Amino acid sequence: MLKQLLPYLAPLIFVVILGLRMSRARNGRPVKPERLWIRPAIIAVLMAYMLATSPRPDLFGLGLYGLAAVLGVGAGYLLSRHQELTLDPQTGAITSKMSVFGMILFFCMFAGRYAFRTFVNGGQAPDKLAAHSAQITLYSDAALLFLLAMFSAQAWEIWRRTRPLLAEHATRTAKSAAGQVEKV
Repeated sequence: MLKQLLPYLAPLIFVVILGLRMSRARNGRPVKPERLWIRPAIIAVLMAYMLATSPRPDLFGLGLYGLAAVLGVGAGYLLSRHQELTLDPQTGAITSKMSVFGMILFFCMFAGRYAFRTFVNGGQAPDKLAAHSAQITLYSDAALLFLLAMFSAQAWEIWRRTRPLLAEHATRTAKSAAGQVEKV
């Protein structure tokens, strides 16, 4: 019986981890705008390596890459628009909380990824696949491009949204410092 349930164990563990992450994201995390470029840069390096070792895509593959990039930018933009950014007026620290809609969108994207992976594998577990195929490589490269586009768009939009908050804090700090100088 355990052997029959084993294929469902990984998705179950994933859902539990995803639920824990979503509950932490609801509490808020600090945002450091100067570090938003790091995650897309790491994925870009990994993607460059993957594409260098992958077979050259045909016309269908290039179209798939383009679709993955467009969908990734859209998903990243949607995810970032559904994050609530707040500025602590004392410290100038920015905190990001994912909205309920953002959590649902994030969950649906990963559920879709799991369904897509199952479709690409023909319904078989990854360890049951007979051979490494160029088609699977093409789909995994497109998924990596999707992630790169999603994280890049998300980082860009959050950076763009934090700039006015930081400018507001700098103006407020400058005004309060000027007010203190005048009092002396």
